[in-house]
Amino acid sequence: MKIFLGKFSRNYPEQIEKRYYAAGQEGNSWYGDVKVGDYVFANYEGMILGLWRAKEYTTMKNAVSQKEDGILLFDEIKSYRDISVTNDFTRYKYFIHDLNLVNKVTKSVKGLGFIPIAMREGCPNPEDIDFKNNSVNIYIAPVDVAMAWNEGDIRVTVDNSEDIKILGIDRYESTEFVRYEAFEKLYNERNEEEGKYSIRELYDFSLEDQATKKRKFLFTLMDELKTKGFMKVSSAISLYDNLLVGRKRSAPAKSSGGVIDNKNQNLPDEPESTFEENEQYEEIANLLNFNPNIILYGPPGTGKTYATQRIIESYEKKYNKALSSYITAEKEGRVKSVTFHQSYSYEEFIEGIRPIMNDEDGGKVGYQLSNGLFKELCINAEKEMIKRKNNAAYVDMIHSGSAIWKVSLGERKSDDVFNECIKTNDIAINWLENVDLSDKNYDDIIKELGNNSKYGDKPTQDANTINAFINEMSIGDIVLVYNSQQTIRMIGVIKAGYRYEKQYTYKHRRSVEWFKELNYPIDINKYNGYKNMTLKTIYQLSRISVPDVLEMITVNSLVKQNTEDKKEIKPYYMIVDEINRGNIAKIFGELITLIEQDKRGKLKVVLPYSKKEFTVPGNLVIIGTMNTADRSIAAIDTALRRRFTFVELEPDASVITKYDNAIVNDTIDLAKLLNALNEKIIECYDRDHRIGHAYFMGIESINEFYQTWYYKILPLLSEYFYNDVETIRAVVGKEFIDNHGNYTKLSMNKGNKAISEFEDNIRRIYKDKDYE
Repeated sequence: MKIFLGKFSRNYPEQIEKRYYAAGQEGNSWYGDVKVGDYVFANYEGMILGLWRAKEYTTMKNAVSQKEDGILLFDEIKSYRDISVTNDFTRYKYFIHDLNLVNKVTKSVKGLGFIPIAMREGCPNPEDIDFKNNSVNIYIAPVDVAMAWNEGDIRVTVDNSEDIKILGIDRYESTEFVRYEAFEKLYNERNEEEGKYSIRELYDFSLEDQATKKRKFLFTLMDELKTKGFMKVSSAISLYDNLLVGRKRSAPAKSSGGVIDNKNQNLPDEPESTFEENEQYEEIANLLNFNPNIILYGPPGTGKTYATQRIIESYEKKYNKALSSYITAEKEGRVKSVTFHQSYSYEEFIEGIRPIMNDEDGGKVGYQLSNGLFKELCINAEKEMIKRKNNAAYVDMIHSGSAIWKVSLGERKSDDVFNECIKTNDIAINWLENVDLSDKNYDDIIKELGNNSKYGDKPTQDANTINAFINEMSIGDIVLVYNSQQTIRMIGVIKAGYRYEKQYTYKHRRSVEWFKELNYPIDINKYNGYKNMTLKTIYQLSRISVPDVLEMITVNSLVKQNTEDKKEIKPYYMIVDEINRGNIAKIFGELITLIEQDKRGKLKVVLPYSKKEFTVPGNLVIIGTMNTADRSIAAIDTALRRRFTFVELEPDASVITKYDNAIVNDTIDLAKLLNALNEKIIECYDRDHRIGHAYFMGIESINEFYQTWYYKILPLLSEYFYNDVETIRAVVGKEFIDNHGNYTKLSMNKGNKAISEFEDNIRRIYKDKDYE
């Protein structure tokens, strides 16, 4: 007989009601190793609903497909109330703290719905397991801290050094601590000997790695060790994720010296650090196919900004590449974020004329046309439309800042140099053929030209051409090869820096990739503002933009994108935080029409500053967030509402229960507190001003909750109920607010009582029945 934790999805509540799990025939990996007669603790929404016993593998008719689906049926042996996975299940005295218990029970493990639970000797029969009265306490403390230890308590032992090093993991058994072999083995496996960082080092790394939750945990830990001499941890999962796992291992980390740190990389059996809520975000990600413009709205603290990342993550894995992620898209420059505010303008978002300092003209202020954030992202996204399977790598080099260069190859009377360059994938020039110009600046080039009489006394124009080739051209820039005053004979992308090749007649070279499958020559007169090109060998075509070149390639392509080519197209993402705080009509301007799905890539408008045609590509996703407490959703521009899909993110106390520490100090139930506060807010105000679950996440100690309560929750409620003392007292209780609206700081000193005055009055807010 074995016991398992079974994960039942919120998307299939009927499986809980009818006590079955649908994953096909017996032997499917989702069932794990569950056999008939084994026991399963049913986990739904982060709570243990009951103890079930596997009855039989059978079939059931699917209500949608009307086909017979394979299922595993259960009998209910026992029901539970208020037993959370994170706080109660993982702290049960007779369960062994291996990777399954401290990690996999709450993480998404691909292809596995039932997690086996290892038991200690002496574990009662499954029917007799009592979680509430057999929980162990988990502490982080030095060995010399004196406390009233209970049987089974776990202690992560640290030293008293300034850096705070972990010495081992012990378990209190029969009046003394003994080595907790299973838990310590897990710690050692996750931290090679040279990689066992001190707590201080882990904290420093958390800043570098931008691991916000871990940083908060470690800061609280160091503060508690300093002020109290120990820290009581609410959850074994939190202990593992934030301390015992060591440094974040989702990607190779860099040390402070910039060297890749391979410690703790690619260890076996570690599940992805993604939660069961993936299904929720996948559902929203699917909406992007229905409408690529969505707005996430809800009260503050409902995780809207966090949700944008998870939605992108889900969309990447499903519609781009399975191994892609939000971090991958961000590193590739495919994700851009902006926060709208009342002063934000069209000129910043789309394009406008902006002042610049002219250093060459005594620091005088000049003006230039500049692209805004959204236009630049559109340009980068649009380049995906010219991708073919054989050119994806160098198309990726093109970006919104790519310069466009006119280049002449060889002499007008001969195509020998041109043909050679096309064959070798190069561009080339022939000045100073005996001099390697690597690391030469403009002054060096002038000097070299001056030493050669054939270039005359003032070789400025020649120097400008050479300097452009050597120093000004960049990887990702685009070259247009001259054919006539109005046409070009080849388009290429620069893919490498300058090199000197003695074996060629034209020795100064740069590698390029050519777009050969186009209908040449191409007339560029329209794109160049109806100006003829000159005979100068190299110069920048400032009138031609990257979208112009992309259009040239698209219109003149001899080979259209096939199915395999389209797989190379990557999505791009524009995240707009606080979208309702900006003047939408002013910021989007004429583009409010272009963002519609059926207008993308088809309808073009002429932008007012550049006088260039512009379109929004179909592979660009816009995700906005909106705080309903800041401005009512009803106040949103009607034109905006029609073009966006609106998705509400509500406060969800189950998120705390499933993925965080729902119980603080074994006294305060944060999920119940959140629900009680929001019920009262709805009664006294409205649903748009509820408190989000994020306010109560990542709280590791009673001191941390105390600060959250007095410096986040009460100020937020005071803003909602400004100058309305009676209402706010009705919400939180008169003990926290005096008759004048001032906060009353209640004591956290227990004295002779079981709990402190502060904890007592917090619990009264949600009328804890167990307490009463």
